[in-house]
Order: sequence, then structure tokens, then C-alpha cells
Amino acid sequence: MAVAKKQEVKDTQASEEKVVSLGKYVVSYDKENKNWKISRDGAKRIIDSKATKAEALERVKQLSINNDAGFVVKKKDGKFQKK
Repeated sequence: MAVAKKQEVKDTQASEEKVVSLGKYVVSYDKENKNWKISRDGAKRIIDSKATKAEALERVKQLSINNDAGFVVKKKDGKFQKK
């Protein structure tokens, strides 16, 4: 019986660990369009674009709270500013 209980605990733990991560959002500057774009990490499609960095930060904060995801902010030159 002790062996069966251990297996049940392992199965329960395994199912709890199956949390799907949606990744994180990235705020970066688009030099061609001269605006700040918001996209998912590794995605080609842009979720939203804003004229100022402050507007983009407000929007990405809302998205990250609603979708329980993190975000990364880049400077105009493409270097990481904030994680």
C-alpha cells in the first residue's frame, strides 16, 4: 500500500506542475515607423504600437496583469532597460 500512495502523490504533483507559460511581452522601438511596439517574445506579429514609451509601458502593464505574464523593456538602441 505504501507504494501506491507514493505514486498517487507523484501523479498529483505532476499535474500541478503543468502550468502553461505564455511567455513575456517585449516593448521595443520601431525605427521605421518611429513608434513603440508591443509584442510577445519571439513573435513576428505586433500586439499594439504607441507613439510614446510611457503609453506603451501603461499598455504592457495592463496586458501583463490580465494575462499573468512578465514583460521586458528595451531602449531605443535595442539594449535591455528593464526586466
